[in-house]
Order: sequence, then C-alpha cells, then structure tokens
Amino acid sequence: MLVSMQAGLLFAIVILAALAAVLLFLLSREKKRHLVAIDALDLARHEHIEQMSSRTHLDDVKNEFISTVSHELRTPLTSIRGALGLLSAGLLGNNDPKAQNLLRIALTNTDRLIRLINDILDLERIQSGRSPLRTSSCSLSAILEHSVDDLMPLATEANVRIEMSGPPDVSSGIQADPDRIGQVITNLLSNAIKFSEPGSSIRIKTEIHSTTILLRVIDSGRGIPEDKLDLIFDRFQQVEPSDSRQKGGTGLGLTISRGIIQQHGGRIWAERNEGPGVTFFVELPRSKSAPPVFESAPLAMPPTSDGRAMVLVCDDDASVRAMVRLQLELHDYIVVEAARGEQAISFAAQHPVSAILLDLHMPGLSGWETLEKLRNTPATSHIPVVILTVTAPENRSPLDPATQGWIQKPFHEEFLLSELSRVLENTNVVPCVLLVEDDLDFAEVVRIGFQNTGVNVHHVTTLQEAVEYCALSRPHVLLLDLSLPDGDGFSLIRTLRENDDLRFLPIVVYSGRDFTDQEKSGTHPAPTHFLTKAGVQPHEVQSIVLAMVGRQAVPQQVALTPESI
Repeated sequence: MLVSMQAGLLFAIVILAALAAVLLFLLSREKKRHLVAIDALDLARHEHIEQMSSRTHLDDVKNEFISTVSHELRTPLTSIRGALGLLSAGLLGNNDPKAQNLLRIALTNTDRLIRLINDILDLERIQSGRSPLRTSSCSLSAILEHSVDDLMPLATEANVRIEMSGPPDVSSGIQADPDRIGQVITNLLSNAIKFSEPGSSIRIKTEIHSTTILLRVIDSGRGIPEDKLDLIFDRFQQVEPSDSRQKGGTGLGLTISRGIIQQHGGRIWAERNEGPGVTFFVELPRSKSAPPVFESAPLAMPPTSDGRAMVLVCDDDASVRAMVRLQLELHDYIVVEAARGEQAISFAAQHPVSAILLDLHMPGLSGWETLEKLRNTPATSHIPVVILTVTAPENRSPLDPATQGWIQKPFHEEFLLSELSRVLENTNVVPCVLLVEDDLDFAEVVRIGFQNTGVNVHHVTTLQEAVEYCALSRPHVLLLDLSLPDGDGFSLIRTLRENDDLRFLPIVVYSGRDFTDQEKSGTHPAPTHFLTKAGVQPHEVQSIVLAMVGRQAVPQQVALTPESI
C-alpha cells in the first residue's frame, strides 16, 4: 500500500514537473514574442519618427524654396515688369513701331512668368491649408458685377458681350470670402472670353435654391471634349497643347478655382452645351440670413453752421452714422446723416457741405454712382469726398472716380479725425510718399511711376534712415519693403505705431514675400495694406497710394491684352 502511494506521488510529481516545464516553455516563448513585438514596435516608432522628421525636413525645404521664390524672383520680376510698362506707355519718350512690338512681346512673356509663379504659390498655399478663408456675409450679385466690370475692357477688345440674368441682389447672399470667389469668377470669365468667337456672347445665370446658389457661365466657343471635362481641373492641363502659348494662361487657374470652391463647401464642374461651347457650374451654400431691404427716411435739417464745417455722412447703416456723428460732434463739426446716395446728392446741392463721408455699398445708387453724380453736378463737384467703407483701396478699379481720402472700416476715431482734417486743409499742399526700399532698380521704377501725379517721393534704403526722416518731416504715406539691410520692416511699423505723432500714418507694405495672417491681423490704428510684389504691379500700387492722399492717377496708355490678365 505504501509502495503504491509512493509510486502515485512520484507520478504526480513527474506530471507537475512536466506541466511546469511546458508552462515555462510557453512563458519563455510568449516572452520572446513580446520582446519581438516590442522590438517591432520600437522599430516602427523609430521609422515613424524618421518619416516625420523627413517629412518635417521636406516641409522646411519646401517652405524655404517658396520663400526664396517669393522674394528672389518676385522683386526683380516686378522691377522688370514695371520698367517695361513705363517704356511701353511712352512715359520716357515715344517708341518706333519695331521697338513697341518688342516691348509688347517682353511684357507679354513677363506677365506669363509672373502668373505662373503666383499660381504655383497660390495652389501650394491652398493645398497645404495655409490659405484660410476670410469669410463674411456678401452678395454673389455684387461680386459678379465687380468681376464683369473688371473684365469689360478685355471683352470689348475681343468683341464679346457679357450678359447677366438672375434673381435680385437681395436674395443672392452667401457666406464666403469675396476676394476668393471673385478670383474664381474672374478666371471663368477670362477663359470664356479667350475662347469665344468675336461677336458672340457669354451668359451668366444664377439660380436660387433652398440651401444653395447655382452659378452658370455659358460660352459658345469651341467647347471641351467629353473625355477632358474632368481632366481640365488637374494641374497644367489644357484642352490643346498650344493653348498656353496662343491663349495665355498657366494651366493652373481651374485647379486653383476648384480648391477655392471646395474650401467653401461647394462644387465646380463643366458640361458640354447642346450647341457650341461649354457651361461651367459653381454651386455654393446659401447664407442663412439674406441682406435686409432698406427703407429710407427724409434728412433732418441741420442747424445754422456758425462758421463750423458741415460734414455729410452717407451710409445705409444707421449704427455707423450714429457713431460717426457722435465722434465728429464732440469735435465741433456739424453732422448731417443720409442713408442713400440720392439723398446725399440732393442735400449737398442745396446746402454748404464742407465734406462728404461716403459708403460704397448701399441700396439704390452705389457709392461709386453717387460719387460720379456728385462730380458731374456743378453745385457739388468741388466738395471733397472721403470714402468710408469695408473695402480696401487696393480693390478699387482704375476707372473709379477720384476721391480725396479713404477710410476703411473698422477705423479708429483718431484716424477719422486726422483724415477729415487733412481733407479740409489747404489742398495745395503737395503730398509726400516715403519709399523704404533697398532695391535701387525697383525704387527707380516706383519713383518714375509717380512723376506727373502731384506727389513727391522720398527714397531711403534702411530702417534707420526711415526713422530719421519721419522724425524730421512727417510723410503722408509710407511705402515699405520688409526685407531691409538693417532689419525687418515690421520693426519700423511697431516703432511708428508707438509714436503719438506717427501712429496714424497710413502704411502700404509692398514686399516680395507672402504675409502670415498673424502679421496682417495685428493692431493697426491707421490703414495698413499688405501687397505682394508680382501679385500687384507698381502702377496699381501707385493708384492705391494716390487714393490714400486724394490724388488722381494719370492714365497710362498700355494696351490691355488677353495675356495681361
């Protein structure tokens, strides 16, 4: 019995030992698997870190390349384009036909190169998410009208009519970035003009649906093959390989347009017409709130002037009028309010108005239409007019009437008073523009462009020279490059904004590099405009500066061609 128990115990021990061995084996194998998994995880993490590092390095290289392209190419190209424009316009003497033709060829190809650089950079910003939208409640009809007005000279030269049809402005509200949507519409219209036959028409139609607005641009040109209707939205795609040379363009316009529309949550596509031509469709979400219908009221009669200056404030926004009235009356101005352009014209013709503050976007007569009637009426043609609007002066058309000043909403009370005081002072004072630019060739192009405009240009090349000049003689406008030998131009802006005598000095930053939203959204008590070289030509900067100092630009006789758009 005892032997049997010992044998059973021995067997149990053997079994337990065997189980322990198996368990140890399994544990060892699992440990090895765990170690292998850890090693694989570490390897994957290391590879991921290397990939992220490599991607970060590639992003840094790409950003450095883009920065180099922006500054090192844009600045000399802008100088070349500006110099060629001045020569072609005959400002330095008449050219014989052969020389004029060579200048035309040089201008055309310079514009093509500038457009290509701008389009590549624009597309990169959109695809990388570095081009955020600045959305606001706006009218698609107003954006359409502005785009059509801009392209009307090109359409007239091509003998192509542009016809618009659709709902009234009050129902075409969208929540969008108006500049970006305008860029898309301008691209579609310019393409339609380039590929339309003389004597034909381009039709623009808008349809209002419950949640969307559908825009159609219809031409009767050569059309697009069915198999290329989607392909044309890809990079560098043209219907015909020769289109880039014969019609101009970079092959990126539709790609950029698609990116912009997708950023707005919309769609863009093309369809062949039953007859000749093609139709481009743009579908955008509709704004939840439509613009209100405005009801005007008669003007209140002003008190006796008693020798004080009478300022007429014309704006359809009652809160803006009330705010401006309060600010001006505290400084002994007599203020009269008008909610419509028709009221302003009638009142100014019958009363001794010293100056008019005029909004651009109003029901009925727009601000530009009101200004044109004021200028063409003998009783009001002498009254200085200061534009008071959300629109930046760089968005004005060269064909718009001249103004004596420009105040962009929102504005500081001190700048409003300073600008109004300047306008009411002796208009015989010659405005001075301080140009801070270290590129001597480009500075010479800008200086020559201001000849015969009634504006003096003083040129310095460093931040220190600019500070010293401003301390001795206050300029009317500062035209500033950012990349200077002794520092960044933003340090000059900060210095001026901290100076009580100079903090309201209008500044136009005109640089070869792009600006970040943080740089542009800083606190600026006076107008501070950010323009990119090659994106905005010197003669356009000249128009902006002249608008800010209340001077009219001298028109340049430069032929507008499809290649220059």
